[in-house]
Amino acid sequence: MVKITALPILLLSAACVLAAPAPKNVVKLPLKAPSKRVELQHAHSKDLSRWANLATGSYSVAAINADVSYLITIGLGTPAQDVDLIFDTGSSDLWVQSSDYSPTKSSTSKSLGETFSIEYGSGSTSGKEYSDKITIGSYTFTQEFGVATTASGFDGVQGLVGFGPDDLSVITSGGENIPTPVDNLYAAGDISSDVIGVYFKPITDGGTEETNGEITFGGVDSTKYTGSITYVPVTTTSPASYYWGIDVSSIKYGTATVSGATHGIVDTGTTLILLSSADVTALYKNISGAKLDSATGLYTIPSSQISNLKNITFTIGGTAFTLTPSQYLVPSNQAANLGGSSSKYYSWIGSLGDNESGLAFILGQKFLENYYS
Repeated sequence: MVKITALPILLLSAACVLAAPAPKNVVKLPLKAPSKRVELQHAHSKDLSRWANLATGSYSVAAINADVSYLITIGLGTPAQDVDLIFDTGSSDLWVQSSDYSPTKSSTSKSLGETFSIEYGSGSTSGKEYSDKITIGSYTFTQEFGVATTASGFDGVQGLVGFGPDDLSVITSGGENIPTPVDNLYAAGDISSDVIGVYFKPITDGGTEETNGEITFGGVDSTKYTGSITYVPVTTTSPASYYWGIDVSSIKYGTATVSGATHGIVDTGTTLILLSSADVTALYKNISGAKLDSATGLYTIPSSQISNLKNITFTIGGTAFTLTPSQYLVPSNQAANLGGSSSKYYSWIGSLGDNESGLAFILGQKFLENYYS
């Protein structure tokens, strides 16, 4: 079970402002955008496949969608072998492809004499466990991780580093969950808080940018947001409690209530903002002519209604987190570049469908592009 009291979630306004620099004893790394953007006709289906385990009642690691996942660069071994790893908050393991890291080329590597195997739904990986030096920013510390000798469904991927709750860890050492890198940084005294801050730069076109965000270990980067931090505990309600789950007191479209008090997940590996089937129906019944687009799985809104659209608000910890129409609609130039129609107005808010299993929402990248977390 998730240890509720020790794992606060924080949400802040993500509008950039000139402010005091990040505190000492933090490490900042750029987040690299995927090499290609997932096309609109695949975004919804890939998000649903990520959370297909919920439909089966299995609250395990989420599936990985490599083409919508952000990457961070870390060094493994002595001398450091740099690898670009998928940054994931739906799992808690670190593994690297054997083709991208060689223990024999490191003077500090140590075999743990154990093997690992992880099923992600979108693929699987297995191999041997090692301990070695890991370099993040200016800090070097010892980390246990997996070296994958087989990996299916991860073509072009060098590995993955998870920052979900520790209990999601599949790779174990001596029967114990392996701490995440941020836990080890904190235990070593390299960072002052067992916290990560995540910033995604909003994407305004269909192209790609190599660096499109930032992860801060040990605190937050106050140059990346305005306003005050809103802290909330991890929810106690399953299945959200197994992940970075939070409670909301309401979801509203304008003044119309879409949902009362409920719970869901904040997730960096999900593209869209997903709501339960009932809440999606409650939302779009307020927008005349809104309908599901069979080609993409996204909802479209008639051009005649665009000027009448209202804000959508999630109230979390007593704070209103609002998305304006321009924030929850796909920009028309981006829609065309991502395989959609420039004559249609698509919404980034979709349905969880059969995957909800008691879950009311998942706040993915299109929410996190507007709010620091």
